[in-house]
Amino acid sequence: MDVPVIRQSLGHLGTEKHQMLDLNKRLETYLGRVKFLEEENELLKEEIQQLRRIRNPEAWKGELEGELRRVRGEVEAAWRDRDRVELEVGNLSEELQVLELQRQKEAGAQAKARKNLAESKKELEEERRAQIWLREKVTQLEKELQLHLEVHQEDVSLLRARLSHAQPVPVTPARIDVLSIQNLGHDYSQRAARAWQEAAAAYENQMSHLENSLAQARANMALVAQEKRDSCLKVQGLTKELEVACGKKEVLEKDIAKQREKECKHIEQLQAHLESLEGEKKYLGDQIADILEDRRNLLQLKMSLGLEVATYRCKSNTLPISLLFIISHFPSPP
Repeated sequence: MDVPVIRQSLGHLGTEKHQMLDLNKRLETYLGRVKFLEEENELLKEEIQQLRRIRNPEAWKGELEGELRRVRGEVEAAWRDRDRVELEVGNLSEELQVLELQRQKEAGAQAKARKNLAESKKELEEERRAQIWLREKVTQLEKELQLHLEVHQEDVSLLRARLSHAQPVPVTPARIDVLSIQNLGHDYSQRAARAWQEAAAAYENQMSHLENSLAQARANMALVAQEKRDSCLKVQGLTKELEVACGKKEVLEKDIAKQREKECKHIEQLQAHLESLEGEKKYLGDQIADILEDRRNLLQLKMSLGLEVATYRCKSNTLPISLLFIISHFPSPP
């Protein structure tokens, strides 16, 4: 009776021994894996600490924000420079418009002076023609007067000839006729002298008027010529100023074009740098997320292994004393 019971107990012990060996192997495998994972966890911790030492998230965020502020400040400074240059260009355009208006006014004044000069020349020419006409008229009057004098002298000579060849008449009537003839000749002479004086006075008046008109026309021409010279000098000065202003405008436009091109390139570089910083931020964020995910996985695995070890210990505590004695002779896992 005792032998079968002992054999049965030994068979039961053999089965438990195999189970314990299997559990021991599994525990050894789990412990090896735990050790490997702990070593990997230590390496990951060191890498995380190194990454934190190299680039702290707060410091990295502050650095990125500082870089963004610097880039924004440079962009704002570039826009301020652009606004300043555009304001200078606007002021220069206004100055050019003012100079153009002054040039137009001077050109109008010069055209008016030319018109006045042409009118003065026309008036002078008319005065000269009137003077020539008056001279011709005076010459004609002198000729007519000379002709009248000649006719008068011929009439007087003819009358004297007739009187000398006529028959004798009483003394008193003859004296009356001679006196009448003498009075007639004296009357003609007075009329001719009066006509000559009137013509001479009219001629002198016309000549005086023409001389005054000519002097006034010459004075007007001199004044117009002086105004023309002054206008030409002003126009030349304004033209030079306009040329200088145009040159400055071209230089400013070239500078503005260069500045805009430089600002565009600088903005493109800043945008590229900003994109690279954003990419680096995203890459580091992904790395941190991966590291945190690995850490969570390690913690979960460690918890599961801890549960299995606890389960194993619970099972070990429930074994009989003889089985524990047999297990104690087996090597413990590392």
